[in-house]
Amino acid sequence: MELEKVKRPIRKLRKAFKRLSDDPRPEDVHTLRTQTRRLEAIVVTLKIVPAKKAKRLLKSVTPIRKAAGEVRDMDMLIGNVLTKLSRDNGSDAVVRLVEHLGKMRTESASDLLGTIAQQRKNARRNLKQYAKQIEHRIGGEGTGKLDLTSAPGTLVDELIRWPRLNATNMHSFRIKVKELLYMLQLSQHPDAEWMQALGEVKDQVGDWHDWEKLAKVAQKILSPELDGAVLKQIDATRKSKLKQALAAANTLRTQHLGKGGKVR
Repeated sequence: MELEKVKRPIRKLRKAFKRLSDDPRPEDVHTLRTQTRRLEAIVVTLKIVPAKKAKRLLKSVTPIRKAAGEVRDMDMLIGNVLTKLSRDNGSDAVVRLVEHLGKMRTESASDLLGTIAQQRKNARRNLKQYAKQIEHRIGGEGTGKLDLTSAPGTLVDELIRWPRLNATNMHSFRIKVKELLYMLQLSQHPDAEWMQALGEVKDQVGDWHDWEKLAKVAQKILSPELDGAVLKQIDATRKSKLKQALAAANTLRTQHLGKGGKVR
């Protein structure tokens, strides 16, 4: 395992805390959320520090990841509305949707900044201490003594035994897939084909989930009588994305996870 693969997310995460403006850019929010996810995978996989210290670290960064996720969701929904929905239906549904999502995004961004202000000091201190532990264990005498297979192997078993996939449990399945993907990226020679399959499931299920959220928001603020065409388009896209996501996830289970995967 390369030391840089482990240290990079920690370094990027510490910088991300300082980079956000009062109106955080989508790319900065995405970086913050992704690097926090990667850190969580590292903590679970490497088990470098005692459980109590690991819990303290995660307690300081996980609220930031969740708050960033709310902002990121709004960015994705706004993008889908602006680029995927037709405006040639005689209503101003698209405009109203964007305005409503924009307000939700502003509120979520405010919550994110507040969460960072509250957690920043502890998070940066815990990250610095954790980086020192990694340097000592991986870069020093502990080189080569870390177990990188038990945690990913446990996740593979969990995904293989997952109940029949449907709209109610597929988002949770995606979260586990992301965890596995981030864990495997820590290894020196991850299998490219398997990593690609995991990435495709992550992206396709995520795409469907965005449309699922958009459908719920649209149903609350749009009128079936006045905005029926837009609501139907959203629902049709949601159903199409669901079929694609289910197909990708089931293929992953039968053609990759079902063969035992490649955890090394």
